[in-house]
Amino acid sequence: CIERMVFGYSLFSHFLRSSGSVLDELEHGDVRLDRRDGEDVVLVSARREDSIRESLDMSVRTLAVVFRSSEMRASAMSAFVEALPWVGWLSKTDRSEFVDSFLSTSQACRSTGSYEPFNRLLSRWKAEAQIVHDPDLAGLLYADRGADEEIRISRPV
Repeated sequence: CIERMVFGYSLFSHFLRSSGSVLDELEHGDVRLDRRDGEDVVLVSARREDSIRESLDMSVRTLAVVFRSSEMRASAMSAFVEALPWVGWLSKTDRSEFVDSFLSTSQACRSTGSYEPFNRLLSRWKAEAQIVHDPDLAGLLYADRGADEEIRISRPV
Protein backbone atom coordinates (compact mmCIF):
# COMPACT_ATOMS: atom_id res chain seq x y z
CA CYS A 1 0.00 0.00 0.00
CA ILE A 2 1.25 3.49 -0.83
CA GLU A 3 1.36 5.97 1.98
CA ARG A 4 1.52 9.72 1.75
CA MET A 5 4.25 11.58 3.63
CA VAL A 6 1.87 12.47 6.42
CA PHE A 7 1.27 8.82 7.20
CA GLY A 8 4.65 7.22 6.55
CA TYR A 9 6.92 5.86 3.86
CA SER A 10 6.46 4.02 0.65
CA LEU A 11 9.30 1.72 -0.37
CA PHE A 12 11.30 2.81 -3.40
CA SER A 13 11.20 -0.75 -4.72
CA HIS A 14 7.38 -0.59 -4.64
CA PHE A 15 7.55 2.61 -6.68
CA LEU A 16 9.70 0.88 -9.29
CA ARG A 17 7.19 -1.98 -9.54
CA SER A 18 3.98 0.08 -9.27
CA SER A 19 4.78 3.61 -10.35
CA GLY A 20 1.23 4.22 -11.57
CA SER A 21 -0.37 3.75 -8.16
CA VAL A 22 2.36 5.84 -6.50
CA LEU A 23 1.87 8.65 -8.99
CA ASP A 24 -1.89 8.51 -8.38
CA GLU A 25 -1.14 9.24 -4.70
CA LEU A 26 0.54 12.51 -5.73
CA GLU A 27 -2.94 13.86 -6.38
CA HIS A 28 -3.52 13.67 -2.61
CA GLY A 29 -0.13 14.87 -1.33
CA ASP A 30 3.61 14.36 -1.40
CA VAL A 31 4.99 10.83 -1.35
CA ARG A 32 8.18 9.91 0.49
CA LEU A 33 10.04 6.93 -0.86
CA ASP A 34 12.18 5.05 1.64
CA ARG A 35 15.42 3.86 0.01
CA ARG A 36 17.61 1.22 1.61
CA ASP A 37 20.74 2.17 -0.33
CA GLY A 38 20.63 5.95 -0.29
CA GLU A 39 18.79 9.06 0.78
CA ASP A 40 15.02 8.95 0.82
CA VAL A 41 13.28 10.60 -2.12
CA VAL A 42 10.24 12.87 -1.95
CA LEU A 43 7.90 13.04 -4.92
CA VAL A 44 5.94 16.26 -5.19
CA SER A 45 3.84 17.65 -8.02
CA ALA A 46 5.36 20.53 -9.98
CA ARG A 47 2.37 22.74 -9.11
CA ARG A 48 2.87 22.14 -5.38
CA GLU A 49 6.64 22.67 -5.62
CA ASP A 50 6.10 25.93 -7.50
CA SER A 51 3.66 27.13 -4.82
CA ILE A 52 6.13 26.22 -2.05
CA ARG A 53 8.95 28.10 -3.78
CA GLU A 54 6.71 31.10 -4.47
CA SER A 55 5.64 31.20 -0.81
CA LEU A 56 9.27 30.98 0.31
CA ASP A 57 10.26 33.74 -2.09
CA MET A 58 7.45 36.01 -0.87
CA SER A 59 8.35 35.33 2.77
CA VAL A 60 12.04 36.11 2.23
CA ARG A 61 11.26 39.32 0.33
CA THR A 62 8.86 40.39 3.09
CA LEU A 63 11.42 39.68 5.82
CA ALA A 64 14.03 41.67 3.90
CA VAL A 65 11.71 44.68 3.76
CA VAL A 66 10.91 44.39 7.47
CA PHE A 67 14.58 44.15 8.49
CA ARG A 68 15.55 47.12 6.30
CA SER A 69 13.13 49.30 8.26
CA SER A 70 14.84 50.81 11.30
CA GLU A 71 11.44 51.15 13.04
CA MET A 72 10.56 47.47 12.62
CA ARG A 73 14.00 45.83 12.96
CA ALA A 74 13.97 45.50 16.78
CA SER A 75 10.49 43.94 16.82
CA ALA A 76 11.38 41.68 13.92
CA MET A 77 14.55 40.59 15.72
CA SER A 78 12.45 39.65 18.78
CA ALA A 79 10.18 37.60 16.55
CA PHE A 80 13.22 35.92 15.01
CA VAL A 81 14.52 34.96 18.46
CA GLU A 82 11.09 33.61 19.34
CA ALA A 83 10.98 31.51 16.18
CA LEU A 84 14.59 30.29 16.55
CA PRO A 85 15.34 30.44 20.29
CA TRP A 86 19.05 29.61 19.86
CA VAL A 87 19.49 32.96 18.07
CA GLY A 88 19.01 34.56 21.50
CA TRP A 89 22.32 33.02 22.60
CA LEU A 90 24.19 35.11 20.03
CA SER A 91 25.50 38.56 20.88
CA LYS A 92 23.50 41.50 19.55
CA THR A 93 26.13 42.08 16.84
CA ASP A 94 26.14 38.39 15.87
CA ARG A 95 22.32 38.31 15.78
CA SER A 96 22.32 41.20 13.35
CA GLU A 97 24.99 39.53 11.20
CA PHE A 98 23.05 36.25 11.30
CA VAL A 99 19.84 37.90 10.11
CA ASP A 100 21.66 39.70 7.29
CA SER A 101 23.30 36.42 6.23
CA PHE A 102 20.00 34.58 6.59
CA LEU A 103 18.26 37.02 4.27
CA SER A 104 20.99 37.27 1.64
CA THR A 105 21.54 33.50 1.57
CA SER A 106 17.79 32.86 1.38
CA GLN A 107 17.49 35.21 -1.58
CA ALA A 108 20.49 33.65 -3.32
CA CYS A 109 19.15 30.13 -2.75
CA ARG A 110 15.76 31.10 -4.08
CA SER A 111 17.26 32.63 -7.22
CA THR A 112 19.46 29.59 -7.92
CA GLY A 113 17.07 26.87 -6.76
CA SER A 114 19.83 25.34 -4.60
CA TYR A 115 19.05 25.34 -0.86
CA GLU A 116 22.07 23.47 0.51
CA PRO A 117 23.95 26.75 1.24
CA PHE A 118 21.02 27.76 3.45
CA ASN A 119 21.31 24.51 5.44
CA ARG A 120 25.05 25.08 5.90
CA LEU A 121 24.43 28.67 7.05
CA LEU A 122 21.92 27.56 9.69
CA SER A 123 24.21 24.77 10.89
CA ARG A 124 27.19 27.12 11.27
CA TRP A 125 25.23 29.77 13.15
CA LYS A 126 23.54 27.22 15.39
CA ALA A 127 26.98 25.78 16.25
CA GLU A 128 28.22 29.32 16.99
CA ALA A 129 25.26 29.88 19.32
CA GLN A 130 26.00 26.62 21.14
CA ILE A 131 29.65 27.62 21.57
CA VAL A 132 28.67 31.02 22.94
CA HIS A 133 26.14 29.43 25.30
CA ASP A 134 28.45 26.69 26.61
CA PRO A 135 31.75 28.07 28.01
CA ASP A 136 33.12 24.53 28.44
CA LEU A 137 32.63 23.83 24.76
CA ALA A 138 34.25 27.13 23.84
CA GLY A 139 37.19 26.24 26.09
CA LEU A 140 37.64 22.90 24.33
CA LEU A 141 37.49 24.47 20.90
CA TYR A 142 39.94 27.26 21.67
CA ALA A 143 42.34 25.24 23.84
CA ASP A 144 46.03 25.31 22.93
CA ARG A 145 46.82 22.03 21.25
CA GLY A 146 50.56 22.64 20.88
CA ALA A 147 52.54 22.48 17.70
CA ASP A 148 51.89 19.89 15.03
CA GLU A 149 54.57 17.25 14.69
CA GLU A 150 55.99 16.36 11.32
CA ILE A 151 55.92 12.62 10.75
CA ARG A 152 57.96 11.16 7.92
CA ILE A 153 56.34 8.28 6.10
CA SER A 154 58.32 6.12 3.71
CA ARG A 155 56.85 5.33 0.36
CA PRO A 156 55.57 1.74 0.11
CA VAL A 157 57.54 -0.55 -2.14
